[in-house]
Order: sequence, then C-alpha cells, then structure tokens
Amino acid sequence: MKYHILTLGCPKNAVDSEAMDGLLAAAGHSPVAELAAADLIIVNTCSFIATARDETLQTLQQLAAAKRPDQRLIAAGCMAQSHQELVAALPGVDQTLSTREWMRVVELVAPEPARPTAQTMIALEPAPSTPSHGYADWRTAPMRRTRSTPSAYLKISDGCNLHCAFCTIPSFKGTMASKPLDAILTEAQQLVTHGVRELVLVAQHLTDYGRDLGMSDGLATLLAALCQVLPAQTWVRLMYAYPHAISEQLIDVMSSHQQIVKYLDLPLQHAHPETLRRMRRPPDTEQTKRTIAALRATMPDIALRSTFIVGFPGETTAEFQTLLAFLEEVQLDRVGAFRYSQEPGTHAASLPHQVRPHVIERRWHALMQLQREISVQRNARWLDRELPVLIEGQGQTDDDRPLSLGRSFRDAPEVDGHVFVWGSYAPGSLVPVRITQTSAYDLWGIPTIL
Repeated sequence: MKYHILTLGCPKNAVDSEAMDGLLAAAGHSPVAELAAADLIIVNTCSFIATARDETLQTLQQLAAAKRPDQRLIAAGCMAQSHQELVAALPGVDQTLSTREWMRVVELVAPEPARPTAQTMIALEPAPSTPSHGYADWRTAPMRRTRSTPSAYLKISDGCNLHCAFCTIPSFKGTMASKPLDAILTEAQQLVTHGVRELVLVAQHLTDYGRDLGMSDGLATLLAALCQVLPAQTWVRLMYAYPHAISEQLIDVMSSHQQIVKYLDLPLQHAHPETLRRMRRPPDTEQTKRTIAALRATMPDIALRSTFIVGFPGETTAEFQTLLAFLEEVQLDRVGAFRYSQEPGTHAASLPHQVRPHVIERRWHALMQLQREISVQRNARWLDRELPVLIEGQGQTDDDRPLSLGRSFRDAPEVDGHVFVWGSYAPGSLVPVRITQTSAYDLWGIPTIL
C-alpha cells in the first residue's frame, strides 16, 4: 500500500508522524510524496486551540472532497482523540486513530479490509491512562527513525500533570508518561546514524522528565547520558522547560557538556502573580528572575526564549504593564505571544472579566513591539563575533550570488530566526561564521573557513 502522512500542529506531532511512517514502512508499505499517488492518506491532527481545530477540519474536508473512491482517509492524533465524534462524522473520513493509539497504525491499515459500500469508522480500544508496557504503549512501541535532515525532534515524554487553566492538553493527552532512558538513547543514536546533527528534545513538560519513573533530576540525568553516547559535534536543544523545575544540577550539566546548545525555552505565560494564579501556574516571578540570573551567570551567552498569553481573563491594565516591565527587565532573546483563546471545557473559559478582543489585540501589538526592540539589541551583541551555523539549505540572491541558510545555537527550528551565510555549503554542515549584519530576527555573515 502507498501512503502519505500530513502533519499538523506541534513538534510532538511531527515525532508521532515519523514513528507511524517507520512502522508502516517496516510493514512493507511505501511512502509517497504526492497525495494523488497514495492509496492511504493519514492526517495527524492538532487540537491545541480553536484556530488549530479549524485548520484541522478544513484540511480534512478538502482532502475528503478531493480523494478518489479507492483512497482511504484516516484522521489521527490529537483532534481525533479530543473531538472524535466530530471528526468521525466528517463525510469522507474513513477511520480515526487517537493520539494515544498511533503506534497501532499497522494494525489499523493492514491487512487492508475489503472496501465497504458505505463509510466505515474503526474505533480502536482507548489506551488506559497508565499504559501497559506492551505494543500499544508509545514509550516502548518499535520505532524506526530514519530522518536524514540536519535537525530532528526527539520526544522524551507526553502528557502533562499541570492542568493549567487555559489548556486542554491533559484532557486528551492524559497524565505525563516518560519514555525510558535507554529507549531515548537508542533513538538518539539511530537519528545521528542517519545524518541528523541536531536533536531537539520536546515534551509537554521537559523538566518533569522521569518523575513517573522514580527518577530524581531526570532531565539532567538524561542529558548527561546522551552526551556520553553522542558525537561531540551533535547539538542537543531543550524546548518547553518549566523554570520552577530547573535545578542546579541541570544548569551544571548544560554548562559542562559541549553537545548541549546554550539555549532554553521557558514557557512562562505571564509575569504578574495574580494572573499566574488565575492561570493555575506557579506565581513566583521573583524565583523565575533568579533562575534566569543563575542560567546567565553560568552560561553568559545563553539564548532564552519564552511564550506569553495576552488578554487572559481578568488581566488588568496594571497586570499587563507588569508583564511589559518584566520583559524590559529580563531581556529575553526570543518571545512568542498568543492572544488568549477561550477554549471550551477549560477552567479559564468560565472565569469572569473576559478581556474584550480589541483590547487583547492592542496589548498583543504593544508586547510584540517592545520585544522587537529588545530582540534588535540582543542580536546586535553578536556583530563581528563568530558563531557556528548549522546549514539547512542553499540558494542565491537576485544577482546570482550563492547564499546558504542556517541556524545558530540561538535559533530553534521553525520558531526562531535564521543566519544567512554568503557562499554555498552543504545542508548538515557546521560552518563557522563571522556576523556582519543583524536585525530583529535574523543575522548575516561570512564564513571564516577557506
């Protein structure tokens, strides 16, 4: 059978899609790049916020309308779990496969059933909240990771125990479940063997890794073990690390191993204690500042990224001004901001004093304008300095000058900026570059190698 997988949503979905791809290929099925050539189309759906669900539904409807009678369309992933009845009812969607069951994709599609005369839905048994260590557990399911791109995501846990007021993820992902350390090491080595130069560690809550396995300081332990088995030139990047769980041991491991890039994504969401309490988040902003100071004291050039929610219910003008003052004080390198989205079923959706949309929009623009000025200053610190750049692509300017595109340790894939390097260099190569020009988001430079 020929199949095509389309991934929507976050990096954790990308890992699940690649794992499904590996399982299907190992079972003798063939991936194809074009939808028209596929017998089977799998859409790995996203259910994070309303706009993501709208995109999912629109994508499924378009694919269903265009598919041939002999093609099958499977909706997999988060929205197939969180809104299974809605997704299954879409005309043209033949089957659903929840986010906790993607590892059973071969069981679902092979052997291929006889084509029915009417639309058929297959509902697999739901995964238990604490899965067994069998085939139907994503943590131990056989995976074949064959990425040959410069960068690859590596999921070390899934689910979350925090239950933030604005988030629906625990309702369909379940409680946090960590992948065993040995399985992660094997997967990491497999990716590097296939040419991956950067491993981006992802989870809902990275700094909580291993707690369910009885580990203490599990993330620090995992990182030290990874650095023992990975080549010296491999990059290891950390995403979604909650600051209240960043320990002295973790900071020490990050600073003492060259494979761990000096970059950390801290999803803070806000800075005013009262807003954070309403969000059901740790409200100790002063502790967050101390953590940032400790990271910079040990790793002066560390790049820090965070995300914030603007217009959370009850956010007053004073609370928003506190957020702006926090940004001015801590001078983060990278910031993303979400306009608050009222998600049905969350605690936040029932809170009083919902902020009016035009106020949210105005505050969002104010925050992004402030952060742009900060980012300009943070990037300008690298003028005339040298950075190693991981090359991802090649091209040329309008006047036919060769130009390569890459990222430094300061830039996570898909969410941060780029480094434009004069010259033509192979994707996957690591090139030392002297920075000659900076902007709010990107850098330009010339290679310092002959």
